[in-house]
Amino acid sequence: MNHTAFFQAVKSGNIAPCYVFEGAEEYIKQQALSNLCSKLLPAGLEEMNLTDLTDPDADQLIAASETLPFMGDVRIVVIRDCALLTAGRKSEDERKITAISEYLTNISPSTCLVFYVKGKADGRKKLYTQLKKMNCIVDFSPMGDAECADWARKTMRRSGKQMDSQTAGKLIFTVGRDAALLKQEMDKLTSFLQDRDTVTDEDIDAVCTRSTECTVFQMVDAQVAGKMDTAFSLLRDMVRSGEDRIGILAMLLRQYRILYHMRCLLDEKTPQQAQASLLGIPPFAVGRTQQQARRFEKERLKAAYSYLMNYEYEIKTGRITQDGCAESALLQLEGILRG
Repeated sequence: MNHTAFFQAVKSGNIAPCYVFEGAEEYIKQQALSNLCSKLLPAGLEEMNLTDLTDPDADQLIAASETLPFMGDVRIVVIRDCALLTAGRKSEDERKITAISEYLTNISPSTCLVFYVKGKADGRKKLYTQLKKMNCIVDFSPMGDAECADWARKTMRRSGKQMDSQTAGKLIFTVGRDAALLKQEMDKLTSFLQDRDTVTDEDIDAVCTRSTECTVFQMVDAQVAGKMDTAFSLLRDMVRSGEDRIGILAMLLRQYRILYHMRCLLDEKTPQQAQASLLGIPPFAVGRTQQQARRFEKERLKAAYSYLMNYEYEIKTGRITQDGCAESALLQLEGILRG
């Protein structure tokens, strides 16, 4: 199941005896464990009924799971970094696998066992295969744009603030989809709003830290508008913040690919509602991307896109160095677009 289904199951009291928490979205994963503890453990006795172990042997895991809860109905046993679920070990401990596998078929009814994996578990492992067959896997993969925007709106609502879908989309595009960073920026927004209860686009521009993707979008926006001083200023900000120039070049290439394809869609009179999904951009950015693309003929945008592809290839094959590549690309693009 995904994390949304997990939260719904916990809310309804439909809780399994065993889970594997895996996936890259660590903040939501931590929230899921906290939610499970709040649901199952008596208030004030949480520490007495929570056992947290790091890669224990089979005997330790079983002993912890067989320990009766203290003045409650359930004990939660969290197993972190279990070597039987993660990559990196050449051989598996067969005795440990056998002992844990047998125990999983008869877990104590007063125990909820949680295998907490940082990142993605190794699906090739025998223990993982068994747990998957038992429907224990909870996937905490990164959220998509729509899911992330919905989560952000709900989170802001719990803080007493409102945000419409369009503004939520802008927040996701500005900050990125990492839930921990989003929560940090939403806390800043909540403080910034004070007595106001509605988040606006201007609030996001005023207080939120821009992701590199968002900054590249703004840099291209400035460049196609002929504001080269602004474009280079944004580029210097990214470099000073530690962004790798080849990474910036890759995002610049992505943005010009979008611009070229947007120009094609405009020439083909593709409906606006289809453009966001076809280009993989948030709906709120469609209008601005259209404005950028309309400034140039399709042939110029294709030439710019082709130049960036070739330039990146030359760097990756070692034919030219990446020193100053982002700055050089901006200058060359200016010549292609307006030469």
